[in-house]
Amino acid sequence: MTQRWRTLVLLYPVLDARYGSGLGRRRARRVMTRDERTAVSAVIERLPGTIAQWSDGLATLDPLDVVEVRRPLGSLSSSGGGRWWVGPREIKPELTEVVATGARYDSLFVLWPADPAVPQCGWGCTVGPSEATNGAGFSSISTDHWRTLATDPDPAQGYVHEWLHQVEAVYRSLGLSEAELPNLHEAGSFTSTRDPAQAPFGRSYAEYHDGGAQTWSPWYGDWMTGRLAPKVRATGLLAAEPIGLTAKRWERRTGS
Repeated sequence: MTQRWRTLVLLYPVLDARYGSGLGRRRARRVMTRDERTAVSAVIERLPGTIAQWSDGLATLDPLDVVEVRRPLGSLSSSGGGRWWVGPREIKPELTEVVATGARYDSLFVLWPADPAVPQCGWGCTVGPSEATNGAGFSSISTDHWRTLATDPDPAQGYVHEWLHQVEAVYRSLGLSEAELPNLHEAGSFTSTRDPAQAPFGRSYAEYHDGGAQTWSPWYGDWMTGRLAPKVRATGLLAAEPIGLTAKRWERRTGS
């Protein structure tokens, strides 16, 4: 059975935000260009199909509701270490409206135009479900990368990565260990149980990516289908239990 993740994407074209405190208080400003919105929106529209394809139909985003928010983002939150992001606090007015409608989501994406002068928490930053997000996983992604989408072999891969961090948080809370579902950043420690004639061709996923492929899609696909194998296997034997999200493990989640 396909696991449905009800997903809301909030697109904020305008950043006019205060951040910091006291004498260190600053303002960040930027507006998305039309081309930027178009490029990012195109990837988002394809995201349910990409996830369904890479997971062999075990998961998808359904429904995928996209809302372009007219108000400017008025603040940024600290993510620590002198870095900043658009966190749950910044989208509280929109979340309040969602609650008022009775709608419920499993996954939230916030897309926003970062000011290049402001250090960010990362390409994207994700936290698992919490009360602050009405029980949904939360990914905050600045759209500064939009020009790279035209040449990226898999333009959706960064968005899938952030969503999988949401997924990882959910299944950790359901009791899956890292032996059953590896940390999403451990691509260098694993290869595939599939035919070595298929990517990553017997190498680790990191070696495959860094060797010129520049895509993590085999890693994400095998992570979502339980086809991972430790890169170092002295005996040449596969693990007794599948590694990754098998159909049975996906089904641990209720409310799909």
